[in-house]
Amino acid sequence: MFRWRRRKQSDFSAELEAHLQLEADRLKEQGLGDEEALLTARRAFGNPTGAQERFYESQRWRLLTECRQDVRFGLRLFAKNPGSTAVAVLALALGIGMNTAIFSVMNAALLKFLPVHNPNELVMLTDPNASEVLGGTLAGKRTLATYTEFVELRDHTKSMSGLCASQMMLWSWPVSIPGHEQETVHGRLVSENYFSVFGVQPAAGRFFTQQDATGIGKDPYVVISYDYWRRRFGGNPAVVGTPMRFYRSTFTIIGVAAKGFRGETVTQDPDLWLPMFLEPIVIPISNGSSAFSVFMDKDHDKFMWLHVFGRRKAGVTVQQVQAEVSVLFRRILEADYPPSMEAKARKNALNQQIAVTPVRAGAFHGRNEFSEQWTVLSVLAALVLLIACANVANLLLARATVRSREVAIRLSIGAARGRLIRQFLTESLLLAALGGIAGLCVAEGALRLLLLALSRSSDSMKIDAHLDPRVLGFTACATLLTGILFGLAPALRSARVSVNQSLRQRVSLPKTLVAAQVALSFVLVMGAGLFLRTLWNLQSVSLGYPPENLLLVTVNSYGARNQTAGSARRNPKLTDSLRRIPGVRAVTYSGRGLFTGFDGAVPVWIKGFKPHGDADIAANDDSVGPAYFSTIGIPMLLGRDIDAQDTIANAPPVCVINEAFAKHFFGKNPVGMQISSIGKTMQVIGVAKDSRVRSLRDTVDPKLYKVEDETGSWDRLSFEIRTAGDPKHLLDAVRKAILTVDADLTIESTHSVNELVDEQNAQPRLIAQLCTLFGLIALVLAATGIYGVLSYSVARRTNEIGIRMALGAGKNAVTGMILQETGLIMMTGMVAGVAAAAVLAKVTAAHLYGNGPAGSPWSIARYEAVESATQLYGLRAMDPFTIAVAIGILWMAGLVAAYLPAARAARVDPMNALRHD
Repeated sequence: MFRWRRRKQSDFSAELEAHLQLEADRLKEQGLGDEEALLTARRAFGNPTGAQERFYESQRWRLLTECRQDVRFGLRLFAKNPGSTAVAVLALALGIGMNTAIFSVMNAALLKFLPVHNPNELVMLTDPNASEVLGGTLAGKRTLATYTEFVELRDHTKSMSGLCASQMMLWSWPVSIPGHEQETVHGRLVSENYFSVFGVQPAAGRFFTQQDATGIGKDPYVVISYDYWRRRFGGNPAVVGTPMRFYRSTFTIIGVAAKGFRGETVTQDPDLWLPMFLEPIVIPISNGSSAFSVFMDKDHDKFMWLHVFGRRKAGVTVQQVQAEVSVLFRRILEADYPPSMEAKARKNALNQQIAVTPVRAGAFHGRNEFSEQWTVLSVLAALVLLIACANVANLLLARATVRSREVAIRLSIGAARGRLIRQFLTESLLLAALGGIAGLCVAEGALRLLLLALSRSSDSMKIDAHLDPRVLGFTACATLLTGILFGLAPALRSARVSVNQSLRQRVSLPKTLVAAQVALSFVLVMGAGLFLRTLWNLQSVSLGYPPENLLLVTVNSYGARNQTAGSARRNPKLTDSLRRIPGVRAVTYSGRGLFTGFDGAVPVWIKGFKPHGDADIAANDDSVGPAYFSTIGIPMLLGRDIDAQDTIANAPPVCVINEAFAKHFFGKNPVGMQISSIGKTMQVIGVAKDSRVRSLRDTVDPKLYKVEDETGSWDRLSFEIRTAGDPKHLLDAVRKAILTVDADLTIESTHSVNELVDEQNAQPRLIAQLCTLFGLIALVLAATGIYGVLSYSVARRTNEIGIRMALGAGKNAVTGMILQETGLIMMTGMVAGVAAAAVLAKVTAAHLYGNGPAGSPWSIARYEAVESATQLYGLRAMDPFTIAVAIGILWMAGLVAAYLPAARAARVDPMNALRHD
């Protein structure tokens, strides 16, 4: 291109010379001499150089040429100052890299479309973000659907081309494959038309379809994920037809899902999918209830366990789908809840609605909380980038001041101010580009650490995040905006330099930028302090019992010969086998376990208690074994613990309640009183101290501990084992003791309670760690900015300092002058920072403190508070102690940064300073 440009210039020059020669030849014919004719022709034409310049300026490639020159000049300038350039690039790399990493996670979890056919057509009829409700009657927006509701909607909808359903949670199964050891896989039950509705193609084999759904248990097929296929079978196409044994049944692998498809829930990574009609086989309910029935019991409580997704027909809007679904769902409710129901209960039941929402980016439980959490992190990362921009802007301002004479000379010989502004902007954009390239390396490492931390969180999130084209586009935009942001002010200021004022530059703008850095750093340091103290408060929460040396083992007996785990009351062999292990001090069991995520509620009725509403009859419940409270370590305040005599056949039904239950329902000594719940009346034999077994944040709700029911409820049971030492040393012995009783038992999990509590704190820990990292980066950048501005100020004021010292000013006076200047900058920044923090606290109050409990009066939802992962615990946003500590940390950083320039100023030689230019 540039050879072509030079050829055009030479052609124009040749044409110009030819024109002048023709004019000279004409003048020679009129009698002028050769030299006189040429001079006369040139005088008549004008300035040939000016013509060539006008020709050059009229060409479209002129801008490219000048940009190339500016880039080369900028690179030479950076090479002359490698130290300051490296500092600027590092600051920008940290800011851009952290923002890119956080955006990558948000993009994968919240923005990226599902890898299916035309995801824009997908809609969701349930709400995975809301609390999961297993049973009961809801009022308002429905969060889950029953199987019969799904079938009615699927068979009668006209606005959608298909409707499918999936199990509300990822399930775990022990499976055996011929020639391999037993392993635990994670999967989900889905309707047979699941893959066709989503529009996914198999990587191998085929998918099960609606034609396979001929009856309960008559579609024994498995579809495995692409990742599981590669990990477990090495990508062998012959995997199709391989049998997999689930408990006492064998199913056949018939297909492999497409690469990248992980289902509709973006934060989970299932190994396989099973047809929904296999539910009674792979997720049995020991009391004989069916997940496919309309109601769970005579009280019209539905078993809600499905999320429903649909695909809109071409040209059909979400509003049209909503209108049709609302009518269909109303008909379903009117048919399910007959007029013979109690009027108030039926009115409440008919108030349920289904909300249709687009779901092109997928769904997951806790989307709103995750969005709030990572939005806060992205804001904090943006503040780090702003601080980096202020630092680099100060660097460029200092360079521009040093180059003021150069700029003045260029202006004096006719350089356009726009041309100078473009040159300075080119240099800043070039610096930003270098920072952006380095930022990609930072982003890659930071993203791996973030994904590792998320995978170890309490929710075990599996997010497929990487630096894809959208993320790279974000990085490019961030780099461009960053370059303009920190480069515009120096460029405009440099272009205003005049010849007479080139030596009278002031540093008010750099000081203003440093004050802004201090303000932003205060917000980050204070935020880090709040989240660190939140983590400390959570780790200091009293559980109501000692968590040390307490082991939780979850056992599943489905497939076992004697159904041992589901009938621990009738078969004491398992608990006896565990008690005989050396180092085991006590053993008990419970249906819910500790921090397992399994929780529930029941309605209770007590003579003499007058409820103020339906919510007043709800209490959490659990079925426990003998010596439960003494084994766990929960103190008994009144009465006694449940013992072995309470578990024998025909023993009178008894229960233990907690403090919250006693205060809410009784208000007096409840020992000996009667409690009725779901057709059973129990006598209170004790009151236990309030304890936390589900969450560290929630208030402790009323809880009812009852003796395990004769028939049991599920085939899963949790054994709590109190040990004399570290529980990890007994894991092998515990497994051996369980399998010795029944080799067909499945040990689903083994965790110490300390490990489970650590998992509860995983998300707050991640937030605190990231905020602390941001705060440290902000401190370093702010200190660097203070050091740079004061060093520049000392260098410019060398003459002034020399005069002061020549007139008798001592070193302490000079040092005090510099420190006073630092104090003014710091004070200004602190005041602005406190004001900014107050505004942010008010704006984000709802996100900082979370939301209250949700759900129906007596369902599991009442006990599932929608907790924001970013919510503070035991603190206010404007906590005085945290503010004081943040101010102290920033003051210390500012004084350390100011010490070196102040010490350098105090060492100035007055004689040399007076001769300083």
